[in-house]
Amino acid sequence: MKAFQKGFTLIELMIVIAIIGILAAIAVPAYSDYIARSQASEASSLSAGLKTQVIDNLQNNNCMSGDNNSLDAKIDKQVGKYGEAQIGGTAATGSLSANAATGCTITYKVNASKVSSAIQGKTLVLDVLKNGSLKKNTTSTMDNKYIPKAFLI
Repeated sequence: MKAFQKGFTLIELMIVIAIIGILAAIAVPAYSDYIARSQASEASSLSAGLKTQVIDNLQNNNCMSGDNNSLDAKIDKQVGKYGEAQIGGTAATGSLSANAATGCTITYKVNASKVSSAIQGKTLVLDVLKNGSLKKNTTSTMDNKYIPKAFLI
């Protein structure tokens, strides 16, 4: 009578471990990029509130509120979990096309200590366009793969 094999051989177990190792080597960098993109997306929500404020201020040919005193500096800034967004720039005068930059910017600076190293210390500068949308400025230091696609028009 023959004895039946029970369990797995050492070779079969080593093959399974090798396959798991290969999958992990692919998944860890992808997960790191996903975390960095999700943390950088905070810029979108903070900028949305400031964008409305900039559009209102542009009616007075100004990017920021009032006389830029200390109270206005607090109004023109949004602080989030990973960074802060602040209004800046000088309003452009004259007739602008709908897709032209107004001269006003929203700068999002990543300054949290517990943030992905890929975006830590980086800035995202967004131009406020006349049609109310936001577009990435060339002075941004954040890599495009972490920036929300809506800003890369």
